[in-house]
Amino acid sequence: MSVNPLSNKSRAERLDGRLFLTEENLDRGTLTLLAAARRIEVRLRHAISSARLSDTEVAILMEIANAPGLDVASLRQRVGGTTPTIARLLAGLEKRDLLERPKAHSDGRRKALRLSPEGETLIGNALAAIRKDMTHVYRQSGEPSVSGAIELLQTITEIPEAPEQE
Repeated sequence: MSVNPLSNKSRAERLDGRLFLTEENLDRGTLTLLAAARRIEVRLRHAISSARLSDTEVAILMEIANAPGLDVASLRQRVGGTTPTIARLLAGLEKRDLLERPKAHSDGRRKALRLSPEGETLIGNALAAIRKDMTHVYRQSGEPSVSGAIELLQTITEIPEAPEQE
């Protein structure tokens, strides 16, 4: 698959709405987003490597940091995995004092996941480790691009989950 970069076009040419939703641009955007996510994830994992967490455990902590109060079913949909696997990983993270599972205010049968103070420190340190890189990226891109990117990424996180296949 050939994906032509748009970087050789002027900004005015790229703003033409008729050209912006092409398959080429959609594919390029998706591939770039995935590459950027992998880059950041590698940096974050390196920053917390001393905690000796699995990839899924890191994903769980990051999802909870991003959405405190998340319930177990929503978490499982976001990170994938079976219910027993997620339950086992959550129990291990709770035993290591990285997360807490108090009852949800809206439904006492559900658990509202949140990071413990130790978990917040771990994730805070990981985020601090890449803050310098992100500061450089943000400054280079400028406020309108950063605001647009954050809005775009937030919208992506709100895409409905794909129905589970049986």
